[in-house]
Amino acid sequence: MSRASTRRRKKSRRTLPIVLISLAAGCLITLAVVYSPSWFQTDNIPASVVSVFQFNDSTPPPDTIRIEVWNGAGVSDLAGRAQSFLETRGGDVTFYAPGPPLNAEEMNYSVTVILSHHTSFSAAREVADVMDIGDSSIVMILPLPGQTAPVDVTIILGRDRDDPSFFIPYRD
Repeated sequence: MSRASTRRRKKSRRTLPIVLISLAAGCLITLAVVYSPSWFQTDNIPASVVSVFQFNDSTPPPDTIRIEVWNGAGVSDLAGRAQSFLETRGGDVTFYAPGPPLNAEEMNYSVTVILSHHTSFSAAREVADVMDIGDSSIVMILPLPGQTAPVDVTIILGRDRDDPSFFIPYRD
């Protein structure tokens, strides 16, 4: 028994340096590929693609923002309450929902997500401000080239907004 355990220890002592050297080599190769100057060249990227990712943050929000509200928290009538809250809210910007509130495909969203369908985030930021949600919840999803989105912003309500008291209308 002692010989077998001694052999295992010697074998593990031999393989440990090989494993460590392999991991170090893999890390170095990964870093060399990721930080290679050829990865940062934008000469071959079409101008239309580059222009999509240049955001104009100084664009003021439109007077009317078309919204779509989805319930992703599973609370009954949550999207309807949020939609009514936004549509009846007074202020500089009018929120308009061209359709009824909807349920998301899944009801397990832990946080609310705001989807901007334009390269300008101004409409999505206005929705985020009204709903007291941070900019980190805004995601851009653009329509295909040549198509237009039916709404400016889609709101998927998560469990962080599952309390209906968030959407009690108020007057300015």
